[in-house]
Amino acid sequence: MIVLGAGEPGDRNYIPLATRNGSTIRNERRLEASPERMRAAIRIWRTERPQARLRSATQIYDCMGMVFASRRTTVATDQLQLILKGDEYRPVSPSDIDVGDVVVYSSGTEADHVGQISRITKTEFGTEILVLSKWGGDPEYEHPIDYVPEAYGKPVEYWTDRRPPL
Repeated sequence: MIVLGAGEPGDRNYIPLATRNGSTIRNERRLEASPERMRAAIRIWRTERPQARLRSATQIYDCMGMVFASRRTTVATDQLQLILKGDEYRPVSPSDIDVGDVVVYSSGTEADHVGQISRITKTEFGTEILVLSKWGGDPEYEHPIDYVPEAYGKPVEYWTDRRPPL
C-alpha cells in the first residue's frame, strides 16, 4: 500500500523532527518486529558477520534514525544532505575522525548507510575503528568500520559536528 505524504507531518507515523536550522526531517516510526523475526536476523548475522557485536534488537529505527534521531524513528538516506547541512556538520578526513563522528557508506553514487564511530584504538598493527550501526530493520551492531553488510558498500565520507576551537 502506498501512503501519500508518508514520513511527512500529516502522517500518523511521523514524529516532529527538525535540524538545528529548522528544516523538517521526514521520518516514519516503524512497528516493532516479532521476536521470532529478530531472532532469525540475529542468527543470520552471527553467521554472516561473526565479529559484529549485537547491541540492540529492534525494528523501530534504522541507521539514520539511530545516528540523527536518538533511535526513535526511521529516516531515509535521502534526508542525509538536509541533516548534514541543517545541523552544520563538516567533512573530516579519515585521519581526523573521532568518536561520535559519522561515517557514510555507499555502493554507488548515493549514500546507502550511516554509522557512528564508537571506538578508536591504536594497536601494534595500526588503528582499529569500531562503528555503531543499525542494519535496516535488523539489529544494531558494533563492528569494525569495513564490516557492514555488502549491500551498504564501503566507507566513503566522514562528517563531524565537533566545533573547532576559537
